[in-house]
Amino acid sequence: MESQTITENIYLDKIIMENTNSFQCLVIKQGSIESVDWSLPNYSEKLMELDLFESVTANQDNFIEILATKLDVNQFKVTNLGVTTQIVAEEPYYLYELLYVNLEKETQYHLPEKLNQMASLININGEKVYSNAILIRSHLPSLTDSMTMCNLTKNDLACVLHRRVHTQIAIWNNLDNIWTQDTVIGDLNNYAQTFFECDSPDDYKKIEFPFLMHNVNIWYTESLDGLSNACGKFINAKFDKCIMFTMKSDDYRGNLTLDEVKKMIFLSNVLDSYLTPSELLEEKNDKLGRKIIYNKYKVLDYVYNQYNKIQ
Repeated sequence: MESQTITENIYLDKIIMENTNSFQCLVIKQGSIESVDWSLPNYSEKLMELDLFESVTANQDNFIEILATKLDVNQFKVTNLGVTTQIVAEEPYYLYELLYVNLEKETQYHLPEKLNQMASLININGEKVYSNAILIRSHLPSLTDSMTMCNLTKNDLACVLHRRVHTQIAIWNNLDNIWTQDTVIGDLNNYAQTFFECDSPDDYKKIEFPFLMHNVNIWYTESLDGLSNACGKFINAKFDKCIMFTMKSDDYRGNLTLDEVKKMIFLSNVLDSYLTPSELLEEKNDKLGRKIIYNKYKVLDYVYNQYNKIQ
């Protein structure tokens, strides 16, 4: 995840927002989640039943006050306090950010009773959270610089956690000749061996490459009776089955939609380079002085729209 966030433009008394209306955010309270069995199929929903959440109405005028009071920064009698903002999830076209008190490492060891297990689970950078935390959701519509805070519910959070484990992939086979979506839990090799009807990962090919802020992975089985263009120019061979997915880190699989796959395949046939255009990597501010976020969804849409107009 990139470190740039919507909430970077914080002043002493106000945060700059595009919003003119109020929105709901979630306060994640300190406490334990160990009473919920992680192996339950509805684990995410069960977590939402714990008394660890408070829905708060926020707006541009009271957001800084909410940070100070709901994060309860006065409980930490230490110096060098700061509020960290971490992007914890992305989806078309929404961004989720977790705000929490950033404590010095030496201080954390003396605060085991204040560990916020729920916020630590939501966090994705490996850091433990020892304060209350605030989760916010922002709307980033495609092909604009708009960034607006929007309502966030416990159901939204449950869906975010569910999608981390139940990841979306795209599959194609020569018989149907259409791309479809499927959901996979755990090791993708187990799914692949069933899909490809083989006994070993050595029986299918694997390629991985960057594509406009996506980390694309394609697994396929070669076949003389297969097709060569179902993946655009991504595969230089005839194949009869194919799995496409994305990785958000070395260890964690992301979610890939059919809309993304369609645009990627189209662009593979017209792009000379799959690297993100330099103008989308430069730091830019909008008319309100906020840093503009170009995440993988907006970058893909921007380039797709640019070339789709040409065709």
